[in-house]
Amino acid sequence: MKRLPHSAILCVLMSVSLYSQTDSLSFKENKPTFIGVNLDYGFLIRHTESLRNINNSNPFALSLDWSKLLLTQKAWDFCNCFPKMGVNVAYWNWGNQDILGNGVFALGYVEPYFRTQNKTNIFFTMGLGGAYLTNPYDVDSNPNNESYSTHLSFALAVGLGINYRLTEKLNIRLAAKYNHTSNGGIRTPNKGLNFPTLSLGMHSSLEDVQYPYLEKIGKREAPKEKTRFSLEHFSGWSNANVGDKDKFYVFGLNANYSRWVGNRSALKAGTEWIFDYSRKERIKVNDENASFLQGSILVGHEFWLGKVTFSQQLGVYYFNEYRTNDDVYQRYGLTYNFSKHIFAGFNLKAHRHVADFFDLRIGYTF
Repeated sequence: MKRLPHSAILCVLMSVSLYSQTDSLSFKENKPTFIGVNLDYGFLIRHTESLRNINNSNPFALSLDWSKLLLTQKAWDFCNCFPKMGVNVAYWNWGNQDILGNGVFALGYVEPYFRTQNKTNIFFTMGLGGAYLTNPYDVDSNPNNESYSTHLSFALAVGLGINYRLTEKLNIRLAAKYNHTSNGGIRTPNKGLNFPTLSLGMHSSLEDVQYPYLEKIGKREAPKEKTRFSLEHFSGWSNANVGDKDKFYVFGLNANYSRWVGNRSALKAGTEWIFDYSRKERIKVNDENASFLQGSILVGHEFWLGKVTFSQQLGVYYFNEYRTNDDVYQRYGLTYNFSKHIFAGFNLKAHRHVADFFDLRIGYTF
């Protein structure tokens, strides 16, 4: 599974927070509604040799779009931009019906718009959601589909685009996007679908839109508490096939220290021990003598967004007697602070493009 772009989750959370704000503004607040239609066309990436059956596959899609543009002071203060928050529903044809079938994506997304006082402006698009895929792997009827093995899947999209205002209501736009879907390690095979696309769209507001001109905001103030030390417990299901089993319990303990370094960012370092019972079963099946435990050090980065924290870390094993994969891995996490001390969330562990496991976690901040 490809690494999850941290900006996608960050901006979705940012806009959800901003959308609820109704404080008094230095200009008239407005949140116009937009509807739109988009056409996408691209190609599937064969990131491993086992996906040779999807060679020359060109996915295309038709999507419908509903969104709100947040013309608020709060939005401008956060990002020096005006974000659009919306929902996109797309029908995908993967260009390889016999193996991959079709898909329906539903994504919640955020698009920060910059230089909005001009007719031509740029935007980033970042979306997270789910997918329904019609033709998953089956050992008898569809053994060549190693890209996905469940009907339901996670989905994300990130991209960069240019928007041109034809009128006060009508906009035409062109975007380059990177799209991904996989089941997060719930079931194998799970190589995922990774597909860059070009997207051409026509969006219209339901009213005339006037874009204010505001001065850029400088560096933001640091929080009162600039350091955090936390302990966490996590549990999930391992993405592994051993014998006739494809689900194994995995849990672990994690300790982290993070320190604010400016704007909304913090540097993070820690350690964790992982108890993955698929490894224990594999050692037993292969009649080997090794510990199934894994210990690692982690370094990375966090975004502190009030009660929400999004983290990205790189892990290196210092204890890994039974070696079945790379010594380096990635982690991507999202947590919510219910109080000053208690938080919970979820996390994805991956070795390069392949998801290892998805876990839920609860922790305590000292």
